[in-house]
Amino acid sequence: MMKFIPIMFLFFSNFLFAAGFCTDYENVATDVITYTGVDPNLDCEFAPDGYEVTIYKFGMCTQAPTAPTGAAAADTTTNCVTIFESDAGTAFNLAVGVELDMAGEEKPANGTYTHGYVIMANTFGITLSQEFGGTMGGTDTASGTGNFCYSSGNTSDSPTSYSYYASTAGRLADAGEDYVTCGAAAGTATKITEVLDAFGCSNYSDASTCQFTGSANTDDGTMTAYLINQASASGALVSDTFLSDSDAAADRLVGFLAWTTPVVITDTTSEADMQFKVNRGTSAQLYSPSGGAVFDIFSFGSGPFSVNIAVQ
Repeated sequence: MMKFIPIMFLFFSNFLFAAGFCTDYENVATDVITYTGVDPNLDCEFAPDGYEVTIYKFGMCTQAPTAPTGAAAADTTTNCVTIFESDAGTAFNLAVGVELDMAGEEKPANGTYTHGYVIMANTFGITLSQEFGGTMGGTDTASGTGNFCYSSGNTSDSPTSYSYYASTAGRLADAGEDYVTCGAAAGTATKITEVLDAFGCSNYSDASTCQFTGSANTDDGTMTAYLINQASASGALVSDTFLSDSDAAADRLVGFLAWTTPVVITDTTSEADMQFKVNRGTSAQLYSPSGGAVFDIFSFGSGPFSVNIAVQ
């Protein structure tokens, strides 16, 4: 039996704040982001202060797992081993670091594991306070303007609302609702929960225009994510995880990570450290400027995280 003590943590330093994903806009020494140009679709992702997820299962595979489709479920059992499983789901704040003692777990079979997988809730709790190099403002005029913006449940119709469906972001922004406050000084950020039910829709009133599969390069390889539906209405984790086909319908996310460096288990392997990194964990959801601001911000949305397993 092998003693597994995976250490899950964020490499949290000024260098990794930028990490090559916001280098055109971020002053690494001061952690100030200065947007330039007038295109709101800027490629700038950075680490949040808080990044809360709920994980049901993760593991690793000797070849790419079978992706879910509208007619078939994802397959994370064939050619795969489970490293962690929680039927009820376990909440983690990957931005602050957590440690999970898995002593007593069996050592995976010897082999070369090329992929990692994770099954998780499709909700992301983001907390962030960020300084900008120009005046920013919320889409709701009551949200204020200034160089400091922070996550908050500041919506025009429900001041205590702290969550929203990702597929409704455009409609909410157009209606003047947002999840951010800006001002002349940093404020106290609150957690905003994004329910990631679509990776984007060209027309949010037409589900056929929505994307339910997304892919991103990370520090450790390429992450491909699928928004899925469970067959069971009870909420219990089941294998029938079919690809979602409608906004506001997904209730799980399956992520496959094709590792740049495979994980190799041999007879001499004695320990495995699992590292979660979220230096691409969020980005500002920007809209065309108004009222003298450089950009309007609707919220700080979720972004990809990466997983690396280092063995000894």
